[in-house]
Amino acid sequence: MRTSIIALALLTLLWAAPARAHSLFFSLVEDGENTIELAGAFSDGTLAMGIPVKIYGKEGGALLWQGRTDEFGLCLFERPGEPYEVELDAGPGHRVREDGI
Repeated sequence: MRTSIIALALLTLLWAAPARAHSLFFSLVEDGENTIELAGAFSDGTLAMGIPVKIYGKEGGALLWQGRTDEFGLCLFERPGEPYEVELDAGPGHRVREDGI
């Protein structure tokens, strides 16, 4: 729960930034138990609900895990045992991919 509050606070800061044309954002927070929490939202404040999440290995690009955000724009996954990238894909023009933590 505490990590959810932190993640939502980070997203709030992104929403307060100058407006962009409905961009997709996410933040990652480690919960201390080898689990990563992703919090996703659009720049207009809409939560990224039901959006596909994919985890790729940085070396070779193999798909390591896939899932979806929940009704609160959140998704939990176990930290991969190798460097990784996270992709949130809400369709054309709404895809973001960043290094994992």
